[in-house]
Amino acid sequence: MQKAATNLGIPIEQINYKILEGWEGKSKGLLQVLWERGWINNENNKAYHNYTITGKKNEYNLLMPETSLKSLMAGCMDFEEEETLLQYMGTQMGVVVDRSPKCHAEIAGEGIEYSWGCMKNHYRRVLLDKKRGRENFIKTVRECISEKIITRDRVQKFSRRARRYVLGYHVLWQMQQGIIHDPDSEELIAANDNLAIIPAKLEQMVKKFKTHRCAMDFDHGFCKTIFKQEELTL
Repeated sequence: MQKAATNLGIPIEQINYKILEGWEGKSKGLLQVLWERGWINNENNKAYHNYTITGKKNEYNLLMPETSLKSLMAGCMDFEEEETLLQYMGTQMGVVVDRSPKCHAEIAGEGIEYSWGCMKNHYRRVLLDKKRGRENFIKTVRECISEKIITRDRVQKFSRRARRYVLGYHVLWQMQQGIIHDPDSEELIAANDNLAIIPAKLEQMVKKFKTHRCAMDFDHGFCKTIFKQEELTL
């Protein structure tokens, strides 16, 4: 086959050149950025051995924040105060966009997660045949987000519910700061009405969650009750 290819003038060898890509147009990475800012101790040019993304542990199995690239980057002022794209666009439009804490959907906005939960309840009750096809799907979604489902009365109830959680978190913060004392004291409860609105599960919610949650997850019963009550009056 090689002889036939040679007789016909067809090359039997091909030269491939190995391309060494440079750094142009490539992201630097956490280690490089922190080194340029002077946060990295680069003794003997082996800085990559001393740092990891989450950090290394000492002889007592305790995490050392000074070896965590994420922790070091979070301490940089420009990264800490950097605006999100939504905030930047809002600034360009002359609007201030404020954010609620991540993974704490119960205090987001004016109870917006409860509104989403109400929409989901209605969507799930629509028969499958009425949701088949693109046009039917769009029609159903528009019905779910309409004022017929998200009524003014429902929005007010959702907002009030979210405010109860906000007040509850505020009281817990006061307790942690020592501003108020043991909530088990009957005299304190009588003197401070805010303590009475702390749900029992708030202690669990203040812990660090790793997944996104919606109102249907942490307050399913309330969303279902409001949806059924309002549905009967429509």
